[in-house]
Amino acid sequence: MKSLRILLCAIAAATIASTMLLPAQTANIYNRYGMALVQESDGSYTIKNAEAYVPLIGDPYRLPKALVPYKASVPAYKKAIMETVSSETIIYKKSVTGDDLPMMVYRSGKENAPVVFHIHGGGWVAGTYKAAAAFCKTLAGKYGITVVSIEYSFANAPGVRLGDTVKDCYDAVEYVLSRAGEFGIDPGRVGFVGSSAGGHLSACCAMHFPQTKAYAGWYGAYDLQYTMDIYAPASNVKKHQRYDVFLNDWAPDYIASYSPIKIAETKSGLDYKVILFTGTADITIGPDNARRYRDALKGAGIKNPKVVTYKNVTHGIGRSYAGADMYTKTLRLFATSL
Repeated sequence: MKSLRILLCAIAAATIASTMLLPAQTANIYNRYGMALVQESDGSYTIKNAEAYVPLIGDPYRLPKALVPYKASVPAYKKAIMETVSSETIIYKKSVTGDDLPMMVYRSGKENAPVVFHIHGGGWVAGTYKAAAAFCKTLAGKYGITVVSIEYSFANAPGVRLGDTVKDCYDAVEYVLSRAGEFGIDPGRVGFVGSSAGGHLSACCAMHFPQTKAYAGWYGAYDLQYTMDIYAPASNVKKHQRYDVFLNDWAPDYIASYSPIKIAETKSGLDYKVILFTGTADITIGPDNARRYRDALKGAGIKNPKVVTYKNVTHGIGRSYAGADMYTKTLRLFATSL
């Protein structure tokens, strides 16, 4: 029995030791540019997918502090303010698959308050309506703006198409605006914000609702064909096939019908404040989405849509040195436009 215990202890020790020697592939470690870092067995770091950055910014290892782990913070987020804000989950509809679709409501505590709709990212297949809680609570607690964070149908759910997902977001907004008294909001003062896939969905919403006064896009997917050619290219068979149903077998006309830049080309007289954020090292959806959408919005009537470009920053701006600036500028946009 004693020898068995010794053997088991030895096996356990060897297992722990071998685990410690493995690279921390799954650890959420990033540098100041938002690039994922991998910790090697000797404790040093390398940049994950470093070669992918080369066409956009050159060798990422040449950047200052490229191998130093970085934890972003946002001075504008004050704990005392956020703690004053209550949140409530509300089911606003059933999805096409029969599942409940929730929204998170952060009430400002003021009557007749403006409302901002937040839509999370995640490649249309992941993420949660509970994301960006600190931003939402700050907007509600400090600026008196009610915030509604929307959940929507995912592309990997059986039979879901992009049109279903866009309609979910429209329905969520309609649900709130049609119950203005219940939510204590002014339905004539509306803003939208979203990140990545949520940037795409929130951009569609902003153009769809005439009450829109301001839109902020966090590294959004505005040119859908350009985005998907980078994000899920045909060469990546498994990832590409994930979107076959969602994008109607990749039909160009279908994709264009839900692409914000193509929608903008059909619009005229749009009139709301716009600010778009992007990084020059965005290898996820490409760095050119914001510029393309800005130009399309100009043609649709938007005056002076702004693009804020962060040098050497990748898709996850929020976890980079630029995150605090992006969130602060977004808070200011809504505080001054709604």
